[in-house]
Amino acid sequence: MPLIIKSFLGVFFFILVVFLGIGMIQYQTDVNRAVHYKQDMMEELQNSNFAPSVINACIAAGKENHYEVSIDVSLKDGSQNTYTSECMAAKALDVTSAYVTVTYKSRLPFLGLETSNCLRGFAR
Repeated sequence: MPLIIKSFLGVFFFILVVFLGIGMIQYQTDVNRAVHYKQDMMEELQNSNFAPSVINACIAAGKENHYEVSIDVSLKDGSQNTYTSECMAAKALDVTSAYVTVTYKSRLPFLGLETSNCLRGFAR
């Protein structure tokens, strides 16, 4: 009888470790995906010289991936504009730099944990 209980406990803990491991891998995958998206978006902004069509495309792609993207651009005259999914870029002349914020959610499904995280960076 004690052997059966030990066996079932061993199998239970093994399954628990497997599901926690899979959840942690999925969590880290979500984080890596968001980090790479931010880096790719900043590269695209810099390579396009902050073209409004590229700003809008980056925000739209972020929305498709369930990210909240905010791009704050600084102009040569010292003013700033903020572009989000609610306020898209119409024209952006003489942009010197952009402050990019990507907000994403990552989950650990087995434990039911969900966290909201922000990634920030400058594009020049």
